[in-house]
Amino acid sequence: MKVSKKDVLLLLGLLGILAVVCSYFLVFQPTMEKADAMEQENIELQARINDLSSKMENKESYIAETESMNREMDLVFKEFPIDVREEDSILLAINQELISPMLISSISISACEPVVLQGEEEDVDHTYEIDEIEEYEAQEGITDDVTASDADVNGNGVGTENMPSVLMSRNVTINYLVSYEGLKRGIKNISVQDNRMSIDNLTVSYDESTGLLTGTTSVDMYCIPGQADKEYVTPNFSSVLLGTDNLFGSIEIYGERGLEDIESNDASEEGGETEDGGEEEEVD
Repeated sequence: MKVSKKDVLLLLGLLGILAVVCSYFLVFQPTMEKADAMEQENIELQARINDLSSKMENKESYIAETESMNREMDLVFKEFPIDVREEDSILLAINQELISPMLISSISISACEPVVLQGEEEDVDHTYEIDEIEEYEAQEGITDDVTASDADVNGNGVGTENMPSVLMSRNVTINYLVSYEGLKRGIKNISVQDNRMSIDNLTVSYDESTGLLTGTTSVDMYCIPGQADKEYVTPNFSSVLLGTDNLFGSIEIYGERGLEDIESNDASEEGGETEDGGEEEEVD
């Protein structure tokens, strides 16, 4: 078969075009895509370098702010006991019964659990990128002369390694029979306790058979475990009377007349008002 010179030229032109197309798709285009990706990566890395550089320039202010926040947190932690146990809940109920006074029929105590705050969400926009900062310091030859123990005058460091754990609470629910004046005294007694606690729920209803109030008070008792400078203080039950001289179990509500006022820890309430209650009542 004889091939003309014209056909040979057309064939060579076709092969040339095919070579150019293959070169573009197999070599040039992947190379350009890789170059664009590297350029984008360089832009992102440059932004990270600028961000880390800015953080390094403001390092001293960050340390100072962290120290201030640690001191503020220490002051908050001191307001809470290191633990709240079942005996603390029982002692609260005994004090309520004596101070209000009220007749407690039953109490229920829950386990100590972490407190979940409403609307609490993890902040993913603000993270501590310690590893990246250390890597940047190593690349730039920056030495860190400020250690964690030097940064915090209390020796707690600037991190959270020695920080107490989360806020915990134990709930105690008290069911009782009380007069109106006794109910007010019971609420005030809870509000002036040294340990942090709050009334989660309070329900009362009038009992026509006794003329008193049947109530239920749910109290959350808070604590923060892990405080290095605190120890749990065991409640003192030496003043609690044991046994009973009423074998038949009749209901007796003590009168409030002559009871001392519940003193508040607040200096503004040192003068305290006295409250007089009703007559002694006895219900069989």
